[in-house]
Amino acid sequence: MIKLMIFDMDGTIIDSDLILAKTWEELFSLYKKGETFDREKIAEYSGPPLSYAINDAFKDYEDKEFIRKEYRKRTKKYYDSDLSIFKHSKKVLKKLYEDGVILCVLTAKTLEMTEYCLKKFHLRKYFKDLITCDSIFPPKPSPEAIFYLKEKYKLKNEEMMMVGDTYYDALASKNASIKGVIFTMHKRINIDNISYVYKAKDYDDFYAYYLSIK
Repeated sequence: MIKLMIFDMDGTIIDSDLILAKTWEELFSLYKKGETFDREKIAEYSGPPLSYAINDAFKDYEDKEFIRKEYRKRTKKYYDSDLSIFKHSKKVLKKLYEDGVILCVLTAKTLEMTEYCLKKFHLRKYFKDLITCDSIFPPKPSPEAIFYLKEKYKLKNEEMMMVGDTYYDALASKNASIKGVIFTMHKRINIDNISYVYKAKDYDDFYAYYLSIK
């Protein structure tokens, strides 16, 4: 029986791919003039920490801390105008909460933006723990945050599930030896050949899978 679910944010609870693309497109136009902007390549930056994206996109840019600050500053307006959630996500999260499943977040976002996104769609009340890039744990695919939640709630591996949309989420579930679900609403690299997680096409599919193993 699943007693605790750990959710990623971007591409899982919230649909932020358009925001990601617009923010990076703006940064490219300002600080990588003349370089072709590849949206498919930028989609790779949904999942890993922001530092990974900056180090990859701005390899030759010396002041990477400046780019980080520019990203944080410029992305907020797109969250205000373009943020959305996936179809039936709120309904399913509510059902899980009412079923007594402990819901947690494990994300590379800041705590401030995590709170902002959840509150924007009235989802904050469903989640007990928010583990973000401001927390003490190393980022996914490290299993340390999962181990922390396991110990906190005195659970067994088979009572926990990681829910995400990227290779990092899938690998985190594998490293922690817990069940994993990967959403496929958006195309992600290194996902097609993974066999150790369930691939859900949408939230209704995900909830049906949960009921089948409940």
